[in-house]
Amino acid sequence: MINVDDLCAGYGGKDIIGDITFAAGKGAFIGIIGPNGSGKTTLLKAISRVLDISSGVVTLEGRTLTDFGQKELARTVGVVPQETAMNFSYTVGDIVMMGRFPHKERFAKDDPDDYRIVREAMEVTNVAHLADRPVTDISGGERQRVIIARALAQQPKVILLDEATAHLDINHQVEILSIVRDLGESVTKIGVFHDLNLASEFCDRIVLMSEGRIRAIGTPAEVLTMGHLRDEYGITAMIQTNPITGRPLVTPLSEGVPPALRGARIHLISGGGTGAGLMYMLSAAGCILTTGVLSPMDSDYTAAKQLGIPCITVPAFAPITPAVCDALGSYLDESDVIILTAMPVGEGNLPNIRAITSARRSRLVLYVPPEEGFTDCTPAGDNSFLAAIRSAGCSVVSSRSSLYSEIERLVLVREHL
Repeated sequence: MINVDDLCAGYGGKDIIGDITFAAGKGAFIGIIGPNGSGKTTLLKAISRVLDISSGVVTLEGRTLTDFGQKELARTVGVVPQETAMNFSYTVGDIVMMGRFPHKERFAKDDPDDYRIVREAMEVTNVAHLADRPVTDISGGERQRVIIARALAQQPKVILLDEATAHLDINHQVEILSIVRDLGESVTKIGVFHDLNLASEFCDRIVLMSEGRIRAIGTPAEVLTMGHLRDEYGITAMIQTNPITGRPLVTPLSEGVPPALRGARIHLISGGGTGAGLMYMLSAAGCILTTGVLSPMDSDYTAAKQLGIPCITVPAFAPITPAVCDALGSYLDESDVIILTAMPVGEGNLPNIRAITSARRSRLVLYVPPEEGFTDCTPAGDNSFLAAIRSAGCSVVSSRSSLYSEIERLVLVREHL
């Protein structure tokens, strides 16, 4: 439907975007993301011919933009801008009817087909009941739906949305993006997004831009990765899978991790969800992680799988065999630091604890946040396993910042051995 090939464009003779190449098939919903100043809006302006292209080409259904006259282009491409302020009190119906101008001869009157198309556009966008209201008297979310209705009244094959939901409440954002997505195969959609989770939920493919160039393009899962967000946005983020939609779910993490931890080899012994947060933070910091022994039913295992962390597993309620203990011992021997979280301990995972006691405990750190602690589910029920570990002289920390400092110290000690 749309092909952008080696596109360069900008202002005042200076290119802002360059080497832009991507395609959007019929009916696709493409999201464009990137930090401020990355060229997202400039790209939309170039596609809509608001901005002249300095080199490269944009084709719509095999025809270059320059092949289209102004009216034909307006019949083919609809634009929904970010700002929808209107200073004249036209009615909602009048505003939507403006979308029919590209289809009419000069001074031609509105005909029954025009009214039918406008009515259908207003019904699709849920603004038909506002048809006689002045557009200045309705809310921002309603006004944005009116602008979408006007774009639909153009009967375009392509709709471009420039941060069209940026200033709206979340309910209006979801409502408007649902309307756009549900246009189906008849309309190709390309939108600029600041909200990464909205882009993830609504878009088929995502284009990640930075400094006027495309840095990544693909499905939401292929583009919204910890590495891409760290490299292009400069943030540490946790990427999970939305359990309802199956789409990536991005959670920025405000807590920083010292750069000195990059490359540290860490084995994490956890369970019951006590290690998932550490996995995300330490992975984002560039640590080389291993974990286990875990059950596939444990949420820590789910986190390890999402992050691609090597994990020793046994089926739920199955014993940890000598072979599994040997594999665990290998991971422990290869690590710079061993972290044990405050997890529930029972007969099933007690071999994890015993393996630690036979390892070099000078590399062991117990991570026990305030108001948390080990739950002893063993027959003894007296936390004797914990006393044995503590008596070996391991480090005990209660905050992540202290944990990071201790990891850094242990790595330096190991490097000087």
